[in-house]
Amino acid sequence: MDDALRLLLATLFAWAGIAKLVTFTRFRFTLGQHGVPLRLRAPVAGVIAGAEIATAVWLASGSATSAAGIAAAAISAVFMTAMVRVRIQGRRSASCGCFGGTRSSGTVLLAVRAALIAALGVLVATGIGGSVDPQTGTIQSAVLAVLGVLVLGLSLAVVALYRQVGVLSMRIAPQTALELMEEGPDAGEIAPMLVDLTRMGQEIVAFVSLNCRVCINVLPGLRAIDRDGIPVHWIREDSEPEVFEEWGVPGTPYVVYLVDGVVRSKGLVNTLEQIQWLIDAGGEREANAA
Repeated sequence: MDDALRLLLATLFAWAGIAKLVTFTRFRFTLGQHGVPLRLRAPVAGVIAGAEIATAVWLASGSATSAAGIAAAAISAVFMTAMVRVRIQGRRSASCGCFGGTRSSGTVLLAVRAALIAALGVLVATGIGGSVDPQTGTIQSAVLAVLGVLVLGLSLAVVALYRQVGVLSMRIAPQTALELMEEGPDAGEIAPMLVDLTRMGQEIVAFVSLNCRVCINVLPGLRAIDRDGIPVHWIREDSEPEVFEEWGVPGTPYVVYLVDGVVRSKGLVNTLEQIQWLIDAGGEREANAA
């Protein structure tokens, strides 16, 4: 049992560390979302990925298992603490850059996942299972074999469900915003002047108008994004028409996604999914530009 837990934990840490190296630029961008200064993002990303891979090798080798388990639990506890801090700040979703993921997930879910991995490290460190007699060992092996078959079946079911969800997504309305390069501020350039812009981290400028029914539909989604930690600056056509003209906005609702004051994505939107697409696309462009 000890060996199974140790190898499982080693696999998780190897997966996490290698995924961070493969998506190193994106992971650096993720660290920026958690407040790591620009000049420190590359070394911090390298240290985290290196620590996870080193821990995986340590666990797989079977030497000093207790110390390796403690190291794994400590790293996971750091991630859990980071997610708890983000949730306390009011953000309901975030990206941790783990396992090669690109989309944001619920902060509570990420904290629970990190806690479970930390608990697994504690189990390895404490040597649960110990030495057992041959008969008990045979029973444990049989149980593990059955569990392995069940996990394999569950994995196949998840893959099948994932495929069906993908097919369903292709049948519903488009998820992308109407992004035209000739409309709105120039992508990749510093955004035009606006009083409330901090030009630090992620920001959204939302252009709306009172007689726009679609604007009313997307307001709750934009407010939710604002609560989750991305500030939303509202520009009303009736009160600030000069801003519409300066930013080159063709109509409403129009959303501009900024990172450190630079325009990363923009477009006309109809749904929360399209706004989320602008955020994800802008994050990818920021990571590629870094």
